[in-house]
Amino acid sequence: MKLARSLCCKEMKKADVVDSSGNKVGNVGDLTFTFDKELKLSKFILAGPRFEEFLESIKVRPDKDPVFDSSLIIKIDEKVHLDTSVNSLKTTLDKNAIPAGDIRLSKLEKMDIVDSSGKKIGRAIDIDFDIDGTVSMIVGGGFIEEKMEALGIKSDVDIIVPGDVISSITDKIHLKVSESELSKTMDNELKSKDATKVKESMAVSHDVTKVRLFSQRPM
Repeated sequence: MKLARSLCCKEMKKADVVDSSGNKVGNVGDLTFTFDKELKLSKFILAGPRFEEFLESIKVRPDKDPVFDSSLIIKIDEKVHLDTSVNSLKTTLDKNAIPAGDIRLSKLEKMDIVDSSGKKIGRAIDIDFDIDGTVSMIVGGGFIEEKMEALGIKSDVDIIVPGDVISSITDKIHLKVSESELSKTMDNELKSKDATKVKESMAVSHDVTKVRLFSQRPM
């Protein structure tokens, strides 16, 4: 999957999904991820009026979510491009379902994040795809929000934690690092030469500034 730029799932869900001929087939309604030492995109679920029309045209009324493997996505720019024709989607639809171990984006976004001692530090608010394909969490709320407010930064900044900083996912997202390690890393990144311009740039631009933590990943 090639990315024109880094993007989050909320952006992906707003983009049109087109088949190999450029025909619009719908929008991404949800995504699923696997976790085995790091987060990876697994499946996507198509939705929207255009996809409903397609299902009607092939006389398919699925009693399950229309789930497709993420390998069908070859490129994402302003649109999500699939490496298949609209007609062949029917075959894929008949075969696929959400594997038992997959975690829906809609579920991840409701999970609390806890540090290595089990202390709640925030929650996952979105998933970020870097241009190299790595998958990370955008985190917020709780301690994360308090730290940003203390530094005078309240919006238009995404705090991104790499997927390989996660130790496990149960009913919560467990990190390998402590709150103090996270706090120190946030301080260093938000006070760095690039990030010190965040507040000034917010006054003239609506672009979101992405602050990636743990560039030297914890083992």
